[in-house]
Amino acid sequence: MKKRRKGSLIEFVILTIAIYFIVAHFTSIDKMRYPVHGIDVSKHTGKVDFKRIKEKHGRKIGFVYLKASEGRKLVDGKFEVNYVNARKNGIPTGAYHFFRFNGSGEEQAENFLRCIRGKRFDLPLVLDVEEWKNYRGSTATQIIDEIRAFVRIVEKRRGGKIVFYTNESGYYKYIHNNFDRKIWICSFNRKPEISGDWVFWQYSHTGKLHGAEGWVDLNAFQGSREDWEEFLAEN
Repeated sequence: MKKRRKGSLIEFVILTIAIYFIVAHFTSIDKMRYPVHGIDVSKHTGKVDFKRIKEKHGRKIGFVYLKASEGRKLVDGKFEVNYVNARKNGIPTGAYHFFRFNGSGEEQAENFLRCIRGKRFDLPLVLDVEEWKNYRGSTATQIIDEIRAFVRIVEKRRGGKIVFYTNESGYYKYIHNNFDRKIWICSFNRKPEISGDWVFWQYSHTGKLHGAEGWVDLNAFQGSREDWEEFLAEN
């Protein structure tokens, strides 16, 4: 029995390493085509030292998105400190809300707006729409209606258009043909496979940076550095 357990552990380690290299292969990204990269973080990342990130990674990290809120009441425990430190170190900053399928869009909009009240951002506000660890009891039509309520309230109060973060299945189920907004797409393919245009591409959940305690999500902006400067100016 002990030998079998040892053998199983070795098999598990080998499988894990193989999966890692397969994922790394398929999420390799053309940095010449996409020269502007950024990260997104939340309380799950742990402590983030933006000063060290800027010193160690310089222009390699062009922006950061911070989780601000979730559902009707939750506020990310690291949002305030991350916001202050990212802004202090001059890193273009944005904020996002994780949309819960079992909460009204109006209540979630109010939660997000309370969280970001009085704060300035360099990037468009983002609504995270995904089925991962989300409530499955509502129909797609009901969820889309609540998303519309959220978008209407936040855009009216803050101005500008929301960007939708989602994966490929979420895009076709909730966003495509329902909303005319820029997309931040999560995809581990060689390139995002959606019919619409995207502005950000999250290509990895397992980034490691000097200055970040845990894993960070890695993202690319679609465009050149000149396009990026224009994008920042627009926002």
